[in-house]
Amino acid sequence: MDEEDQFRALFGLLERFESDVSGRSADSLNAEMEAKIRGLAAGTLDNNERDEVLQALSSNRAGLELLASCLRN
Repeated sequence: MDEEDQFRALFGLLERFESDVSGRSADSLNAEMEAKIRGLAAGTLDNNERDEVLQALSSNRAGLELLASCLRN
């Protein structure tokens, strides 16, 4: 599965489980995490950074919303 397919799969999961995700922590994003999320959406992160961001996104609604917005645009 290439990166584009991974992002599509992630985006599909976000849409299907939106209510589950919304019940999790809604922590605000610091500038570093926001930049990393934008990098994730752009496909510019290395594997370690990508794994770190995906782990952080599992409990951060604001981060998921930013990622979804970046992927839509």
